[in-house]
Amino acid sequence: MSSKAILFTQCLQNDYCKPIGKYDHIPNLVHIGYEESVRLMGLTPKEGPVANTMRWAYEQSDEDLEIIHLRDWHDPEDKNQKEHLELYGDHCIQYTDGSRFAFHLDKYPRLATIIESLQLNDFVNTELEDILEPYKNEKIRVGIMGVMTEGKISFLAYDLKTRYPQFDIAVCSALCAGSSISSHYTALDNMQKILGIRVINSLGEFTSFLTGSSSNFEINAPEKDDLPKLSYNNDVNVSEADNSILKFLFRNARSVDFNVLDGGYSGNLVLGAKSVDNEGREEAPHVVKIGEQNEIGQERMSFERVESVLGNSAPRITDFIDYKGRGGIKYRYASMGKGSSTTFNKLFISGISLDQVKKYLDIVFIDQLGKFYNARTYEKSNLLEYYGHDPKRAERLKPRVEKVYGKPADDDILTLPTGQEFPNPYIFNRDVLETLLPLNNRSSYFAYTHGDLNGANIMVDPQENIWLIDFFHTHKGHVLRDLIKLENDLLYIYTPIYREEDLNEAVKLSEVLFEIRDLAQPLKPVEETGLTHPGFIRTYETLKILRSYYSALIGHDRDSLQLLIGQLRYSLHTLMFFESNNFHKLWALYNAGHTTRIITERIMSGGKLRVNWLDDDKMTSGEIGLTILPGRKDYSRSIDEDLKQLKEYKVDTIIPLITDDEFDHFGVGELLEKYQEYDFNVKRLPIMDQLVSSHQEMKELIDYLEERLQNNEKIVLHCVGGLGRSGLVAASYLKYKGRNAEDAIQSVRKVRGLRAVESKIQEEFVSEITFE
Repeated sequence: MSSKAILFTQCLQNDYCKPIGKYDHIPNLVHIGYEESVRLMGLTPKEGPVANTMRWAYEQSDEDLEIIHLRDWHDPEDKNQKEHLELYGDHCIQYTDGSRFAFHLDKYPRLATIIESLQLNDFVNTELEDILEPYKNEKIRVGIMGVMTEGKISFLAYDLKTRYPQFDIAVCSALCAGSSISSHYTALDNMQKILGIRVINSLGEFTSFLTGSSSNFEINAPEKDDLPKLSYNNDVNVSEADNSILKFLFRNARSVDFNVLDGGYSGNLVLGAKSVDNEGREEAPHVVKIGEQNEIGQERMSFERVESVLGNSAPRITDFIDYKGRGGIKYRYASMGKGSSTTFNKLFISGISLDQVKKYLDIVFIDQLGKFYNARTYEKSNLLEYYGHDPKRAERLKPRVEKVYGKPADDDILTLPTGQEFPNPYIFNRDVLETLLPLNNRSSYFAYTHGDLNGANIMVDPQENIWLIDFFHTHKGHVLRDLIKLENDLLYIYTPIYREEDLNEAVKLSEVLFEIRDLAQPLKPVEETGLTHPGFIRTYETLKILRSYYSALIGHDRDSLQLLIGQLRYSLHTLMFFESNNFHKLWALYNAGHTTRIITERIMSGGKLRVNWLDDDKMTSGEIGLTILPGRKDYSRSIDEDLKQLKEYKVDTIIPLITDDEFDHFGVGELLEKYQEYDFNVKRLPIMDQLVSSHQEMKELIDYLEERLQNNEKIVLHCVGGLGRSGLVAASYLKYKGRNAEDAIQSVRKVRGLRAVESKIQEEFVSEITFE
C-alpha cells in the first residue's frame, strides 16, 4: 500500500454546518441544524473536532497526505444548476458567506486542492477524476469527513468504492454529520454493510489510519502549570496525556475538583467534575471519561445513537478529544443537583429500603430505558451466538473454573464445599455447546439496550435524580439483556455471602429460580421459598421487582430459555469479577452448571413437539392434550416434523383455536391443508388471543369433543402457545364433566403450567359457563 493518503472534506461550508443558535431558524434547506452542527463543529468551532483535525491535516506534508476539499459552488444564473437549486433551495452561492468554509485556522502552512462541485455527484463536470488519475491503480488510504452523511458523503463513498476498488476508504463518525443523528448513523451503517467502508469512531484512530501509524494527533491544551488547576478527592493515576485531556476539556475553567466515580471498563477514569469558570462562577456538573481512544470513540458513537431518545434523563456530550492514544468524553448533567452523587450499587449495599430500590429501578427500566424497549421488534435470532457462547472458548474457561473451584475440573460433575453437586460448565462448552448452536435458531424480542448495565453505571444525585453512564456497549440487542445483567450483579456482588452457611442459603434460592419456565408469571411469595437469611430475602424481593418488568417486554415469548442463555453468559463472566468473593463465584459456578443442564435439556427436547395430556379422574375415555402451534416459524419448527410427531402420539383429532391472521403471522399458512394431508380430523374454533368464545360456541365444541372422546379418540388442542385458549377449552370440558371451575383450572395447570387459562377473562368464563 502506498504511504500517501488522501483526506476528503465534503461541504464543510457555512450554509451546511455553521453553528447556529439553539432556537434559530434553519437558514436554508441543506443546513444540518443546531444539534448536528454543534456535534460536528463543537460549541467553540475554533477548538472543535473539525478544526482540530484540519489543523493536524495541514501540518502533514503534501507527500504524505493530500487534502481535497469538495465544496458546493453554485451559480443561480447557470441553467445546468437550476433544477438542483430548485430542489434544495439556494445554498452555497459562489462568493457568498454561505459558500465559505465553516472551519477557520490561524495558519494554513501548505496548499490543498479545492474542487467546486455543482451537483450531487462530485465527479460530474469537475476535475476530480483527473486529480485521482495518478492513484487509479494504487492501494492508498482515503478518509472522508464532512456533510451530509446520508447524501453527499454516501454518494462520494459509493463513487470512490466503485471507481477505485483498491482504495482503503474510511469515514469518521465524529467528523461527519447528517440532517439528523438517526439519518447520520443509518447512513454509516449502510456504507459499512453495503459498500464495506470502514467506520472509525475516534479522531485519533482516523488520523492514525491516514498516516498508517501513530498520527501524533495534538491538541491545544493549556500547559502543565497553566489554568485550570486540577484537584482530586483521592489518589488517582492520571498520566501526562490524561492530564492534557482534562485541561483541554476544561480549558475555559479556572479550577476543577474531580471526584473518582465507579463505573467504566478496565483502564478508564470516570470522574465527577465540579468546575469554576474564569469569572468565579460554578459551572454545571460534568462527568468525564478517559480511556483508550478506540473505546472512548465507540462509547461516544453508541451514546450519540440513543441520546435523543433518553431526553432530559440522560447527560449530553459537550466535548470530546483524542490525544496520544487516549480519548476523553465530557458529559454534562443538566439538572444534576449540588452535592456528591453516588451509585445504585453503593446505595443497595448500604441497605436502602425496598421501596427506594423499586423507585430507582422503575425510573431506570420504565421511564428511561423503557423508551428503547417500547420500540422492540420480534426478530430471528440465535441467542447462544448473540450472548457469545462459543465452543472455542472452552479451554480459556477451564482455568477460570479451576481457580474458583480450587482443584482440577475435569469431571462431568463437580461438588460445592457444602456438598451439592452440579454439572461442569467447562464440559458443556467443550463437548455439548457445538451440538446445541444450530438447534437454537428462533425469534426473540430485540430493542436498543444499554448493553452493560450494572449498579455502578446507575448514578443517583443528592436530589435522587437517576443518571445512566457507560454506553460503550449500547446496541440493538436482546430486550432482557439489561435486566439479566443487573440481576447477575444482584446475586453475585450485592448478596451477602461470607461462609458455607450462606452458600447453602444461596443454593436454596437457586432451586426456586431453576423451576421457572414462564417469564410472565410473578415469582412465588418469599414464604414459599424456604429462605431465612435476611440478606437473601432482600435479594429475592429485589429479584421480584426486576422480574416484574419482564411481562411488558416479552409479549407472547414467555419461554425462560432466553433468560437462561443470558444468565449463563454473565454467571461465567462472574468468575473473573474482582468485586465478588470466592463464595459468590462458587455460587455463580454452581448456577452456571445447572443452567447448562437445563439449556441442554430444553434445546434437545425442543426438536420434539411436546403434548401435555390431561390427567384427571373425570377423563373416563379418550385423551385430551395441549400443545403449541405446530410448525410455528418463529420457533424454527417444521410443520411436517411436528405432524409426524402427532402421528406417533396416535392423535386422531386436532382443534385449532387460532384466528385466520395468526396462520400467516406465525408462518403456517398451509397448516390446515397439511392436517388434511396427514389425515387428521379438524374442528376449528377461532378465538382471539387472551380472549374467549361465546358460551354457545364453547358448548357446541364440547359436544363435539365428548362425541369423539366417547369413541376413545386422542384429541389435541392448540392455540399459539398452547396455554390460554387451549387451557380455556380444556378447563371448560372438565367443568362439563363435573369439576367446579377452580378445580378444573387447577387440573389443567397441573399438567400444562401456571399460565394455562392465562387471562382473567378466561378464568371468569370457566366460572360462568354452565351445562344443563
